[in-house]
Amino acid sequence: MDIPVAFRWVLLALAVLQFLSVVSVLRRMRALETERRVDARIDLLDSVSGFLLLAGLGFDHLTTGVVGLALMGLALVMKGIRFLQSRRHA
Repeated sequence: MDIPVAFRWVLLALAVLQFLSVVSVLRRMRALETERRVDARIDLLDSVSGFLLLAGLGFDHLTTGVVGLALMGLALVMKGIRFLQSRRHA
């Protein structure tokens, strides 16, 4: 699949923004409560997977994009499990 050059630049700019979101997640990982740290780890996995997906598409590297997509699916499954657990305890 050939992505036009203009879209590649847009994807790379979005990848940089996604990478910057990792900084805010890293701050939350220093929280004292264990639940907030677990949620922050899942959010970190989500941010890194989004970065890998966008960078893989931007650099036309299919393997990196597929790994990012797989990690994103794992992060979404983990978020769903955490959501169901929180509803069960409430």
